Amino acid sequence: MMRTRYQILRALKHRPMTFWQLVNLQDAHLVEFLEALKDLLDSGQIDYQDGLFRLRVDVPYQPRREVICRTCGIGVELRDYFGRILELFLEETKDRPLPVSDFDQGFVRPQDTVARLAYMYERGDLEDREIFILGDDDLLSVAIGLTGMARRVTVVEVDERITTFIRDFAQRHDLDNIVVREYNVLENLPPEERGAYDTFVTDPVETNKGLFLFVGRCLETLRGPGAAGYMGFTHREASLKKWQRLEEFVIKAGMVITDILRDFATYPERENQWEEFYETYEIMKKLDLPMPDCDWYKSAFVRMEAVAPVSVPEFDPPGDLKELYFDDESWATPHPSFMKKD
Repeated sequence: MMRTRYQILRALKHRPMTFWQLVNLQDAHLVEFLEALKDLLDSGQIDYQDGLFRLRVDVPYQPRREVICRTCGIGVELRDYFGRILELFLEETKDRPLPVSDFDQGFVRPQDTVARLAYMYERGDLEDREIFILGDDDLLSVAIGLTGMARRVTVVEVDERITTFIRDFAQRHDLDNIVVREYNVLENLPPEERGAYDTFVTDPVETNKGLFLFVGRCLETLRGPGAAGYMGFTHREASLKKWQRLEEFVIKAGMVITDILRDFATYPERENQWEEFYETYEIMKKLDLPMPDCDWYKSAFVRMEAVAPVSVPEFDPPGDLKELYFDDESWATPHPSFMKKD
C-alpha cells in the first residue's frame, strides 16, 4: 500500500483530481486503492470535496512528472523534466569508460538509461526509495543522482574504472547518498546488503548459471512485499526456454512479473566500440558475416514485484568465469582476454 499512497500523494501535489483520474495514476487493484484513499483521508493528509481529492498538507515529493508516451500510452517519452535530465546525463557521461571484454560489458544508449529511470519513477520505484544496482556500466546511478530523488543508491561493480567514475561524479556533486563498492558476483553478498532495499536493477549475464546468480544476488537485497526489481533481458542470447526458467525462478522466490517492455534499450555499436570483440563471437564463426551495419543488440526491460517474503530458490551457481559468461546460447558474447587462446 505504501507505493499506492505515494502515487496518490504525488499526483495530488500536481493538482486536485477526481477518483477516476487518480485510478489511472496508480498500480493497485480497486480494493487496495480505496483502502489507501481512506487511510489518507483518515490521517488528514487529503480531503474530498465537490468530487475532487486535494492535499491538505505538504508532502516531501515532487509533483508528478509526465513520462508515459502520448502516442502509445505504454512506453516512455523523455520530455520536460526528464528531457533535461537526459541533457545533464549526456554531459556528465561524455568521458565514460568504454567496455572491456573481460567483464562482458556494453552500455545502452544514454536516452535508454534515462528512459529506464523515468519508467522506474512512473512505477513508484525511484523517489524516496533505497536502490541496489548490480553492475552499472550503463551509469544508471549517475542518472539517478542527477534527479536527487532516491533516498540511497548502492552500486556494486567489479570494474574499478566504473566505480571510480561514479565516485568522482558523486563527489563533484556532493552526493553522499550514492555508495559504490567493488564486488565480484561470484562472492556472497555482504550481510548488511541483504533485505535492505526497496528496488534493484541489474543487466545480468544471460547464461544458464550466470543469469540465476545475478538475479539471485539481487533478490537477496529486497525488503519484502512491495519491493521491486528491474532487469534487462534479451531475445538475442536468451531463448524462450531460458525466459521460462527465469519466470519460474522469480515466481518461486515470491515475485510476480508485472511488466515486460520489449526492445526497450538498444546497445549502440559506434559508441561501444566493439569492433575488436567481434572476432571472438560465436556467431561470426558460424557464418562469414561482415561487421554490423545497424544497432542490432536490444534488451527488454523487465519489472517484477514481491508479493510475499522473498526467498531465493536453490540454483546451481557457476564454478568459474567460463561458466559465468558462456553457455550454448552465448553467440554474441566476447571472449575475455584470458580465454582468447582457447
